[in-house]
Amino acid sequence: MKIELKTVEENQVASISHVGPVEEMGELIGELTGWIIQKGLQITQPPFVVYYTSPMEVFPEKMEYEVGIPFKGEAKEDEHVNIKIMPKHKTISTLFKGPYQEIGPIYAEIMQHIMEGKYEMIGAPREAYLNNPQEVPENELLTEVIFPVIDLEDCENPTENVNIAENPEITIENSYTISPIGYTKRNGMDAILEINGKYIPGLKELANFSHVMVLWLADKIENRNILQMYPPYSMNTLTGVFATRAEYRPNPIAVTTCKILNVNEEKGIITVANLDAIDGTPIIDLKPYMPSFDRVKEPKIPKRLSFLWPEWVH
Repeated sequence: MKIELKTVEENQVASISHVGPVEEMGELIGELTGWIIQKGLQITQPPFVVYYTSPMEVFPEKMEYEVGIPFKGEAKEDEHVNIKIMPKHKTISTLFKGPYQEIGPIYAEIMQHIMEGKYEMIGAPREAYLNNPQEVPENELLTEVIFPVIDLEDCENPTENVNIAENPEITIENSYTISPIGYTKRNGMDAILEINGKYIPGLKELANFSHVMVLWLADKIENRNILQMYPPYSMNTLTGVFATRAEYRPNPIAVTTCKILNVNEEKGIITVANLDAIDGTPIIDLKPYMPSFDRVKEPKIPKRLSFLWPEWVH
């Protein structure tokens, strides 16, 4: 199996969001294809599906996914079909030949490749369907399995990276002292927050929340004078750092909302999912996720950012 690092160019996409069994995907692709043809638009690439949940984690009827077809032309979205932008970004992908139901091990191999290499996932995986199951036998089906990633080698030398825009020199003045309350430790796809002994009493009652907001310090970042960049998840859009979640910023403070998997108050150890920090990262604060304070009913984001991540953190 050949696993490749690719750069995906920006595309305009018609899409339908859906909750239900993946077996309903074919009907949605047909509906979306008909919509595009009816509008007189030109299909430019094969259909794909972005999977926001995993069949290993939810019941079939709870699967959340989005069917998309890239196209050219001008069209307005309606109540059922959305018009979105798939931004320019890098991916790790491979081509699978065979029945759809046998594709599961391919995901594990790509994940292993990402974990062993210098990559970091930046969004939900997707599958592109290169031929039609109504036209070829199951053993001839071609599916490209695609994971959006950051190439961490780009991040190691940001001043040499074409994704960084030139900016005037800025002198950073250190006015405050922040003491870490603990440090991170990777545990496969999850992470462990090891809280320093004197701060352990502060964990009382945290286990009664489902999610925690982890504030962490990107202390390995030396380039704190960058104010504009081309983000790895939208490589053709010059963006100010205050409109990104990038670590390259005057004060490299990051925040991630994580699902709490376990809290050991006695030992000061919290196991979480979804944390995008490396081993040994200083933790500067923890805040419980409170829907009344931290959720927005109808948020607005650029269309180019609407495909890579799910609408909600699970």
